[in-house]
Amino acid sequence: MRIFRAILLIIALALLIFSVKQFMNGYKDWQHALIVEEGFEAEINELKGKRDNLKKRVELLKNDTLTKERLVRKRFGYVKPGEIKIKITKPIPPE
Repeated sequence: MRIFRAILLIIALALLIFSVKQFMNGYKDWQHALIVEEGFEAEINELKGKRDNLKKRVELLKNDTLTKERLVRKRFGYVKPGEIKIKITKPIPPE
């Protein structure tokens, strides 16, 4: 009977050790998942900020004539009638 109890105790201890090991592996995976989730949340918040800035820019381009004028002047070099466009360039260094 003592041998049977000893065998049962060894089996119970082995199962306990195995269960604790499995729990620790699951806990490490859970911790890793939390860290990854935080990274994704930070990226989502960054993208939401960029989206909000782009929405503001679109609204300005739709409704604000001054913004439209600045964009056209900058991209296409347009000037109003009566204005003179002056282009400043860097001098070419002597050889």
